Amino acid sequence: MGVVGGAFFTLLALVVGVAFTFWLERALTLAVGAAQSLKLSEDVVLTHADRWMYPAGPISALFGVTVAAAVLPFGPRLIGADLGIGAFYFIVVVDFVVLGVALSGWGAGTRNAVESFYRITAQLVSYVIPLGLAYVGALMMAASLSTTQIVEAQRDVWFIVLQPLGFILYLVTGLMQAYRAPFYEPLSEHLGGGFLNFVGGWKALMWRAALAGLLFVISAMGAVLYLGGWLGPWLPPPVWMLLKTFALMTLMLWLGRRFKPLSTAQMLSLSWRILIPAGLLNVLVVGGLILAGVGPQ
Repeated sequence: MGVVGGAFFTLLALVVGVAFTFWLERALTLAVGAAQSLKLSEDVVLTHADRWMYPAGPISALFGVTVAAAVLPFGPRLIGADLGIGAFYFIVVVDFVVLGVALSGWGAGTRNAVESFYRITAQLVSYVIPLGLAYVGALMMAASLSTTQIVEAQRDVWFIVLQPLGFILYLVTGLMQAYRAPFYEPLSEHLGGGFLNFVGGWKALMWRAALAGLLFVISAMGAVLYLGGWLGPWLPPPVWMLLKTFALMTLMLWLGRRFKPLSTAQMLSLSWRILIPAGLLNVLVVGGLILAGVGPQ
């Protein structure tokens, strides 16, 4: 289809993904954290807000989600940008959402918004290392950072079969990265909804799209890393990719509701005591499988 066609389809898939995510969270009555209700019809006027930082937040966040979607393959040649370092690129640019939070939270100039920014930064510290380890296992076995090569490496067996621990690790850290239950404390009720309570109008609309898109691209990358991406019989590759993405998203949201919300301190404790050791163990297991000749050759 070419680069232009791939880029167009990627944007179309992102729009569909944002709409589906919004509908799914409403269907599951998950109006908390990143899925909370926003003031879309009216703007919020803050007298002490920074005139540049405050509105730059949602723009930065939506930009990060959009450019992250560019390396998600929906078919063998259906990708916006088939970069040789696609997985690494994705990890970097998708956290432009955190930059957006920093700009909006600090720029709003209110107590709860700034507190939300501090807590989300701490949440970034809690998930970034175990999330990276969840990537490393799949990258080791595929022997590539290219998202298309990672999918091609799973033609014989999906990586979820060889790395169930890595897949579980990705589920947990993906929910942390997306600020969904049970990891939404920086946007919780006791902070008045965090910085999101201080946005409205076009800024609220952009934040809604960015945060819904964030969950979509995280789920899509999970499908690439562990579920064989577009691979599957009978149906067209893009259909398989979207089905796996939406199935993984549904699983993440359903599992998140099974646990009570965690505080920022509890997230940090979970990360350093359980998630990071589990990630290191998964890397060791994957290394042993590779030495034993198990997996793609």
